[in-house]
Amino acid sequence: MSATGFKKIGLADVATSGTGLLIPRSGTGGAGGEYGADITDDLRTFAITREPVAHRAVFTVAHDIFDNWFEVAPEGEEDQERSKEFDKKVQTELTRLKAKQEFTLMSIFERAYGWSILVLGYEQRGKFDLSEEVPLASLKPTGLREIKAYGPPQIPKVVTVKDKNDPRYGLPLMYHIKQPGIAAYLHVHYTRVIHFATRRSYQTNREEWQGLGVLDPVWDDIVTLRNIRWGMGQAMFRWGSGIPDITFTGAEQEEIDDYIESGAFSNISARTYFAHNEDQMIEFKGVAGKALDPMNYYLPIMENISCGTGIPLAVLRGVQAGALTGSEVNQQEYYGVVSDCQSAYESGIRQLINVIRKVYVPNGEGQSQLREGEFEFKWQSGIELTEEKKTQIELMEAQIWQIKGQFMTRNEIRKAIDPDLPDLTDEQGGNEILGKSGFPEDKFEKGETFHVNPLKDGSSAVTTLQRKPKRKR
Repeated sequence: MSATGFKKIGLADVATSGTGLLIPRSGTGGAGGEYGADITDDLRTFAITREPVAHRAVFTVAHDIFDNWFEVAPEGEEDQERSKEFDKKVQTELTRLKAKQEFTLMSIFERAYGWSILVLGYEQRGKFDLSEEVPLASLKPTGLREIKAYGPPQIPKVVTVKDKNDPRYGLPLMYHIKQPGIAAYLHVHYTRVIHFATRRSYQTNREEWQGLGVLDPVWDDIVTLRNIRWGMGQAMFRWGSGIPDITFTGAEQEEIDDYIESGAFSNISARTYFAHNEDQMIEFKGVAGKALDPMNYYLPIMENISCGTGIPLAVLRGVQAGALTGSEVNQQEYYGVVSDCQSAYESGIRQLINVIRKVYVPNGEGQSQLREGEFEFKWQSGIELTEEKKTQIELMEAQIWQIKGQFMTRNEIRKAIDPDLPDLTDEQGGNEILGKSGFPEDKFEKGETFHVNPLKDGSSAVTTLQRKPKRKR
């Protein structure tokens, strides 16, 4: 038995503490390391800071969600200038509040632990107390000083509503936050918090508001992957250079034991030499052809983690050069996952922007200059097209309009491409269908097909292409 009270399986060395996840030498046993065990926040913290796959699934995705940022536009607003002005004012406040940094940190906490919060540091008249409900009367907030993201590692206790008649029964009422270097807890009322939990928990030991971390569905595979990787390292360390096989011709066992105890060959390395007479021989015996191929076991685990997280295997491993088409498909699939995450966060981000709109007074007095009303998010794409790809797209679009020009006028095409383009006059051919030859059909003998080629002097050259044979009666 170890100090933790759990029997370790397949030990290569003594493990005095920890679990199957925390201590590589402890095999696959231990609390939190074996299949089906409860996953603690301490283990989640260890995983995202020490496991490459867990780090990518949490940190990398969180950064990709917010790296390219977004724009906001009022719904139904046709005036582009007013729409841009609205976005500019909102973005100015988000920049001042360092929203991108805090949103990313919020996402890291939410993805790792299932939920996180964004504390709103209001500016308000009179007594300022985070544990009190945001006042709605004369002491209501006059501004937003800062925002700060926190996750379960900093929130050891959450007090929920106990009154069954309360519409918020079972939901958080007060958050107790532990700040580094400060002994007292910071008590924050829920009205000063934006709570994020995008994935609902189906575990009986967790409340719905606690959510579900992205690592939980693939936890057993992460533990298995860690053990496999440890085994690979041990195989290289212990067997990579081969096993020294020393033969002493005619020696007694007592003499062999004396040699071993002397330590003359106990710490061998590439700089070690072995001096012997004709009665002694040394040979290094390797394990070529005997060791298991780790990729046969490593890849299925990675595929399971890819399935559980939604991240394509190639992206999870790191996209390899040389497979351009596959890389594009994987990137598109990956950013589909990122787009879903962005949409899931919109509700909380919308709450923050609405708070900004209520208290936004750039001159320090008067009413908010950000008008009320609904708005929509315009997330920037994470996929950057090459110049060659952009040219190909432009060429295809031009070909499409060329085909549509066979039955649409120039003005109709211009409006479809850009509604702000002015109409061309009749003299400029604005109402002319591009596919029309410009010559009435009755000028030519029926049953013949002509090719009309406009010349520079304004005339046209007409060439007979085919004469249809007369039908016999």
